[in-house]
Amino acid sequence: MPPLAASDTRIPNAFGSLPVELFLNILDQLVGTRDGRLPVAYEPSHSATKALRALTLVSRAVYLCASRYLYANCLYLNDVTRHHRFRRTLGLELGHHPLALEYSQAGRNEDLFNEADIPQHVVSLFISPEKTQNCGMTPRVRLPQVIDLCLAVGSTLKRLAIDFNPVYVPASEQVLMKPHCRSRNIFLHMLNLEELVCSYDTSDYFRYPPPNLKRLAMTANDMEPSHLDFYFMVSSLETLFILRPKNLKAKHIDEFFDRYNGKHIDIVLVDVNNNHRTPPSTRDWSSDDRVTIWEADVPRSFYGDDEDLILCDEWTWTHGVKGDLWDQDKRRMRSWSEIERSLAEPAL
Repeated sequence: MPPLAASDTRIPNAFGSLPVELFLNILDQLVGTRDGRLPVAYEPSHSATKALRALTLVSRAVYLCASRYLYANCLYLNDVTRHHRFRRTLGLELGHHPLALEYSQAGRNEDLFNEADIPQHVVSLFISPEKTQNCGMTPRVRLPQVIDLCLAVGSTLKRLAIDFNPVYVPASEQVLMKPHCRSRNIFLHMLNLEELVCSYDTSDYFRYPPPNLKRLAMTANDMEPSHLDFYFMVSSLETLFILRPKNLKAKHIDEFFDRYNGKHIDIVLVDVNNNHRTPPSTRDWSSDDRVTIWEADVPRSFYGDDEDLILCDEWTWTHGVKGDLWDQDKRRMRSWSEIERSLAEPAL
C-alpha cells in the first residue's frame, strides 16, 4: 500500500517524542519484500500478519496505523470462516448462520473502526472460500455473499485474486441473482482495479471485466467466446496469462490479433515445456505487431504423477497470489516460418 502520510491529522503520535515517520517506515519494512514484489495478501500464518495483528492490540493510537496496514496487505480469505468473519466485520448481513452474532452483540468497535477509515485502505484481496476441516458446520459461501462483499470494498481495490470454484452457485440462484446485471456485476464497480487473477468460470457469472484492467490471469485453457470476450473487452489490458488452449491452431493466434484493440498486449501461454509448440502455418511476427505471444514453462512434479492441467492451474494461482506471476521467465513463441527455416538448415 502507499505509505501513510505522517502529516495526516488522523494519525496521532503514539510514541511521544519519536516521529510518526519512524513508525510508518517500520510498518513499510514489515510488509515489504526484498525484491519489491508484494503478494496479493499475506496468509494468516505469515509473520507480517501476526505482527500487525499484535500491534492493533497495543493501544488505540497504534491501532489506527497498524490496522490500515493489516487490512491493506493481509486480507487472505481462503476458507469459509474467514470469508464470513470479514463480511461480519464489514457489517454485512449473515442471516441465520452459525457465525452470525447474537442479537445486540457488538461485532466491532464502531468508533475505532470508523476513525481508522478501514474500507478506504482495502486495496488488495484474495478470495478462495474453500470448505476446510476446521470450519465445522459452517455452510459454503454462496454467490450473493461474494457479490455483496465485493461491492462493499471493490471501489478501492487495485489487486484481486478470486476463485469461484469453491463458491456454491445452484442454477436457480444464478437465475435469481442475475449477476450479469450491471448493478450486480462486481467488476464494473472496480474502477481502480489493475490486476486480476481469477478462475476459468469467472466469465460465467460476470461477462464484463474491470474497465481499467492492466494485468489479467485466468485459469482457462480453451477458446470459448465468453473467455475471449472477457480477455479483450477492455483496451487497457497489457498482460494476459492463460493456460495454453488445447489443440491450439494458427487461426486461434490470428483471433488474438483480431480481437485486441489496445496499444500492445503480451499474451503468455502457460504449460509444461514439452507441450509448447508453434501451430503449423502460424503467422510471421512483425515489429509493428500489437500482440506478442509468449510461452511460460511450468515445472513438472518431482514424482511426475500430476496432470499437466492441474500443475499449470496451481502454478498460475501460486505465483498470482505471491505477486510475481507477471515477472516469470518466458520466451517468445517462434513463428512457423522460423520453424521451417531451422528444419531446412543443414545439420552440423
